Amino acid sequence: MNARLGGPLAGRVALVTGAAQGAGRGYARALAAAGAQVVVADLFADAGAETLDLIEKDGGTARFCHLDVTDEGSAQGAVAFATEEFGRLDVLVNNPNRYRDTTYTPLAQMTVEHWDTTMAVMVRGTFLLCKAAVPELARSPCPAIVNHTSSAAYGVRNWLDYGTARGAVIAMTKSLAKELAPLGIRVNALSVGSMAAEAIALGVLEREEQMTGTPEFRMQLIGRVATEDDVAGPVVFLASDASRYMTGQTISYDGGKFLLG
Repeated sequence: MNARLGGPLAGRVALVTGAAQGAGRGYARALAAAGAQVVVADLFADAGAETLDLIEKDGGTARFCHLDVTDEGSAQGAVAFATEEFGRLDVLVNNPNRYRDTTYTPLAQMTVEHWDTTMAVMVRGTFLLCKAAVPELARSPCPAIVNHTSSAAYGVRNWLDYGTARGAVIAMTKSLAKELAPLGIRVNALSVGSMAAEAIALGVLEREEQMTGTPEFRMQLIGRVATEDDVAGPVVFLASDASRYMTGQTISYDGGKFLLG
C-alpha cells in the first residue's frame, strides 16, 4: 500500500483502535494509503510501532497513541491526541479485539470474568470511543464512524461471548446512525469473516497456512481466511465520500462465509 497524494481521504484524520495487528492494522494502513493522517491507537505499543513503521514505509503519515478501550479517560485521551497532533478528527474506526487471549469456550466452561472482559473490550470499548469522538466528529464536514464486527454475530458454536459482542456492535451501529444523523455523522459497520491474525490467536491456524487454513477456517466460498490487505477496500469505501449516502448499514465482507451458515 502506497500513500496517495490527493487520495479519497486526503486532508482527513482517522483514529483507528486496535490498530496494532490484524484487521486494525489493515484498516490503518489502508486509510493512510488513501491519504488520511492516521492515529494508530492500541494497548500494545510494540505491535503498534510495527504498524506505524509499515505506514511510514508506505509513505503515509501516522502517530501512535496508547489506548485502553475499556477506560473512559483513555478513550477521551486518544481523541484529544488526534486533535492535538492533526488539528481535527474526521473518521473513527472501532476495532477493539482480544487477539492475545481469545479462546473457544463452551458455555459450561465460560467464566463470568471471561464474559465480562469480552464485553468490556468489544462493546464498552466501541461505546466509549464513539462517545468521546462524537463532539469532534460533529465539527468535521465529512464525519464517519466505521465499526468492526464479524460474521460470528450471526451465531457461532463455543464462542458465545465473542458472537454476542459482535452482534451488540451491529445493534449499536444502527442506533447510533439514527441518533447521529442530525449531526451529519454516518455510522456503518464492516462484518469481516475469519481473519488470519484471529485464527492464529485461536491456535487453529499456523502462520504458514494463512492462505488456505484448516478445514474450519476454509468455511467460506472463497476458500481462505482474510488477510490485512483484504480489508483495505471496504474500510476506505465506508470512511470516504464514496459511501456518503449510506448509514446504519453492515457490510458483510466474509468471503461468502455467511452463505455457508
